[in-house]
Amino acid sequence: MAETQKNHWQVQTALSDIVIIQYRIFAHELTVRTNHLDHSHGYFNPGALFFYLSGQRNQGITLRVVPPDPSWQVTTALEPVANAVNTFWADSFDTLVDSPCEIGTHRLHTFEALGKPHQIAIWGVGNYELEKIVADIQKIIATEAEIFGGLPYERYLFLLHLSANGYGGLEHHNCCSLQYPRFGFRAPDQYHRFMGLVAHEFFHLWNVKRIRPRELQCFDYDQENYTESLWFCEGATSFYDLIIPLRAGIYDAQVYLKLVSASITRLQAIPGRKVQSLYESSFDTWIKLYRPDANSRNSQVSYYLKGELVFLLLDLLIRDRHHNQRSLDDVMRCLWQDHGPGQEGYSQAELKAVIESVAGEDLTEFWQHYIEGTKELDYDQFLNPFGLQLVAEDSQPSPPYLGITVQNNTHEVMVQGVDIGSPAQESGIKPGSQLLALANFRIKAEQLNDRLREYQPGDQITLTLFNEDQLQTTTVTLGDPYPLAIKSSPCPIRRRAKASRASNG
Repeated sequence: MAETQKNHWQVQTALSDIVIIQYRIFAHELTVRTNHLDHSHGYFNPGALFFYLSGQRNQGITLRVVPPDPSWQVTTALEPVANAVNTFWADSFDTLVDSPCEIGTHRLHTFEALGKPHQIAIWGVGNYELEKIVADIQKIIATEAEIFGGLPYERYLFLLHLSANGYGGLEHHNCCSLQYPRFGFRAPDQYHRFMGLVAHEFFHLWNVKRIRPRELQCFDYDQENYTESLWFCEGATSFYDLIIPLRAGIYDAQVYLKLVSASITRLQAIPGRKVQSLYESSFDTWIKLYRPDANSRNSQVSYYLKGELVFLLLDLLIRDRHHNQRSLDDVMRCLWQDHGPGQEGYSQAELKAVIESVAGEDLTEFWQHYIEGTKELDYDQFLNPFGLQLVAEDSQPSPPYLGITVQNNTHEVMVQGVDIGSPAQESGIKPGSQLLALANFRIKAEQLNDRLREYQPGDQITLTLFNEDQLQTTTVTLGDPYPLAIKSSPCPIRRRAKASRASNG
């Protein structure tokens, strides 16, 4: 067996009809996209496990799983082979690679939603209430299915891994993998976050898995697949993962507005929003979004986060133009009809045309400013017609602006990032430095904002750091504060009832 490229191996078969290849896989990384094996379970993501045979993409594949313990159960969205133990059938490599497996001691619960069977497999212990989770998942399924007019599958599987701090999700054709902190289900805000994760991955059932940009219609397994459309794939889905639990009655409009406000606060704190467009963020995902470095905040923006807020503005624009009789839901339904299963993926021009047809107006300027360009999002322009405006959260005054992010590393406070153009950067502070003291007093990461509140913009402070193991004391002139939190508030001249109507759309 010889390696011919970085991802190609050639096997000399000597004209044999059967070839058996054995190989070892690293399985000590518990994420939704990798493989994990321990004494209690084995989880594998086929994209990180199986070879791709050139020219055999559409050939059917039989998968047989041999657990290390006969008491372990095997759960997957693949179809079981009749009269064969732990044996499953994939009609193509595309189907195989899109069907993760959970093998082990997980808890398996079957339930029904809209007349179709569903399962949730839970590995790990935690403080969840199964009945409550299932009931709320059923609400999410029904709420999302209502947008598209039904469910596009015969059965569906939720794979949930509970660990100390894991978080994430990955959509598949008829299932999804979820990871969540094991004790993150009791506090309301934590539980709402979990249901948002479920709503996000389940919405991908339509948006991404069946409604796709043309570049992702047929995956190239030999190289990265580039597209400028991830701002829609993930941005629209992120917009819906907040509003679906609201529509499903899992939380109320007040919680929804709080979550939207938190998203706005996060985006406005990222200098990279002024540098990278949504198109560029989508196209550069292979080299930037999932490979953060010390300068990431200054050079890039997440197509998840900004995409979510751009779609909020689009939804409000459509609702305002049509007196709440049209919305982003109509965009999704049009895409489902024109670019759903069995039809060609959409191009950027077609996507824009669909949104314009629903909005009933030319959106070229909106596109140029907020999607192709980096103009600041004008939130109030779109919120005001619904009786809402953004204001700085005044429950706790914002500190003067320094422009660094820090984290505790054991007993050290490390400078994680330095904002471009900030007082800290102008004073020569660099990422990777160890922050020792502010005004000659030792500082901890969680104390930084409170200590800065003791000063005013324009005040000079001294910071003591280790930079490349060399002790330095730097004088910094603090800048004007920016809000640590932004909230949605009723406009003085608008009625609160209108805001409630927009939130429940």
